[in-house]
Amino acid sequence: MFRDFSNEQISRDDLNVVIITHGLTLRLMVMRWFQYSIADFENTFNPPNGGYVVMERIQGESGLESWYELTKESLELINLKPQRQFGSLWHLLSELP
Repeated sequence: MFRDFSNEQISRDDLNVVIITHGLTLRLMVMRWFQYSIADFENTFNPPNGGYVVMERIQGESGLESWYELTKESLELINLKPQRQFGSLWHLLSELP
């Protein structure tokens, strides 16, 4: 899926993608996409029935770069802390001696 989002023929400014899935699969996809640690994953909750998680594309100031972030409401819904730097795993690794 990451390669599809990076493909210039598919990835447009007006593109919206809806993924309908079960809570566990959603949490796994979020963990994998944002490179959260297993400990972070184990602290997350499945969203309630009919709940949804929104991933927004953020455009950099230069306009040349963009990335995705979960909305504040989505982070709260699945009990996930906001990312620090490039995700929790990268933050943990950067603190190693």
